[in-house]
Amino acid sequence: MPTSDHYAAAELARLCAAKGIKHVVISPGSRSAPLVIAFNAQEGIECLQVIDERSAAFFALGMAQQLHAPVALICTSGSAVLNYGPAIAEAFYQRIPLLVITADRPEEWVDQGEGQAIRQHGVLALHMKRSVQLPRITSDELAQWHCGRLINEAIDSTVLPVPGPVHVNVPFAEPLYNTTEIAGSSRFIAPVMTESFILPEHARWLIGQLSACKKVMVLAGQGVWSDGMRKQLLHLATMPQVTVHTEATSNLDETAFITCIDRVIEAVNEKNEKDLRPDLLITFGGAVVSKRIKGLLRKWKPAQHWNIDLGQRHFDTYQSLTHDIAVSPEIFFAQITPQVQPNESIYGEVWKMLDMSTRGTHNRSVADAPFCDLTVFNTLLDRIPGDSAVHLANSTPARYAQLFDRVRGHRWFSNRGTSGIDGCTSTAIGAAFATKEPTTLITGDTAFCYDSNAFWNKQLSPLLKVIVIDNDGGNIFRVIEGPDKDAELLPWFDAPHGRDIEKLVCSFGLPYYRAHDQASLETALDKLYVQHEKPAVLHITTDAATSPTVLRDYFKRLRQ
Repeated sequence: MPTSDHYAAAELARLCAAKGIKHVVISPGSRSAPLVIAFNAQEGIECLQVIDERSAAFFALGMAQQLHAPVALICTSGSAVLNYGPAIAEAFYQRIPLLVITADRPEEWVDQGEGQAIRQHGVLALHMKRSVQLPRITSDELAQWHCGRLINEAIDSTVLPVPGPVHVNVPFAEPLYNTTEIAGSSRFIAPVMTESFILPEHARWLIGQLSACKKVMVLAGQGVWSDGMRKQLLHLATMPQVTVHTEATSNLDETAFITCIDRVIEAVNEKNEKDLRPDLLITFGGAVVSKRIKGLLRKWKPAQHWNIDLGQRHFDTYQSLTHDIAVSPEIFFAQITPQVQPNESIYGEVWKMLDMSTRGTHNRSVADAPFCDLTVFNTLLDRIPGDSAVHLANSTPARYAQLFDRVRGHRWFSNRGTSGIDGCTSTAIGAAFATKEPTTLITGDTAFCYDSNAFWNKQLSPLLKVIVIDNDGGNIFRVIEGPDKDAELLPWFDAPHGRDIEKLVCSFGLPYYRAHDQASLETALDKLYVQHEKPAVLHITTDAATSPTVLRDYFKRLRQ
């Protein structure tokens, strides 16, 4: 099949296929024509069209998140490139592999009044693992060698040594649409995978510290971990000196762990904090949602803080970092945990007693509450089918989910790299398309409206269910201290959108259901989770004033 006569475009397509990239998400444009021609002709690559570049980038992010493999993006030159920015930043901090390929005008035309010619080289570099510009002229062997080497480096950098986004900017001169039958001879440079480990003398010291310390807290951030590591953490949690704390997006829900951090630490006070303060804090994984645990640990400042990260990012989130351990968490716990010895501490038991106490208060508070966001989440987490992927939009859903026990085998995802609302729906749509598995997105009305172009997409999975909790716009600011206490300031944060969500959903031809109280919610959930030909949307309305009042009272009861 003919390919583009632009060498750089054809070489990109050939090497992407050779290195295992199977999907490319394309947004239409003229300058990117050589790339579209080459990738469309390339055997082994599936081309997917998403018109809105911002949505396309989040869609690709959702795919790569689930596939644990790079997904490529292609767009035309100019402001189209800038629309990738939000998803690129999210991929950078969440460590998701994206190969961002942008077409460009010849560099000679930048700042010369030429249409769609902006300062594109390195324009996204601050949130890229690597940015490369391919040569425009590739008519001799040396230039072709240079071009191929840059492409090999770029693709490999999406996954090594840790995953993340990489930018390849490709300038093209006209003509753009010509093709050739001449087969290229790509120079494939194969990456060799390696794995680091802790040197024996350092491992002995770490094991000795864990065995001797009376108060050890393990705090897991966002991630999806192996069954082997889960077993190692369960073994560690049997040690009386250890407590393991996780969140929904940690995907480590075990009864031996403290899985509702925000709920439990609300009961920490001056009388019990001496017993609860860790001497050794061990952290791993991505972002932690809980603002409360961050504030508490910054106040406590443990004597030792070990952060485990293969990329050695020197994450000092809690302002107490003492050891940066540059191995993967999987290797760390496999190498260290089996040799840790228990001691005479009761630290783990103290945290479990507090967890049990706050669980009882939680159950009574939910039972006493009127229909509101809190009771809605209680119902949703009980009714979403087991073994589903659940995507939490920012910011209210990601916070409410941390308050509930999670025992139904769900897999939890959220754009917590930058915690923006701008692409939550597009990410979930990409994830559902990639996995072909049941997927539920729980989102708010503002985030849903903001990313409504997500449904301007041919790749919509009928296994996706979208639940919109409509508390009349930005309800989180009625809870956050500051805007909630200033009647004049609040309207600038708590911003009702004025959109008719039912008409918006129906404009995309999607099944729509509505709930406004407990009875209608349960009925609507039954309808939502039947088989559909397209994604189905459940629109739940709650009172804007009631939900924050109930939540404040909920935390007050936990403190008491």
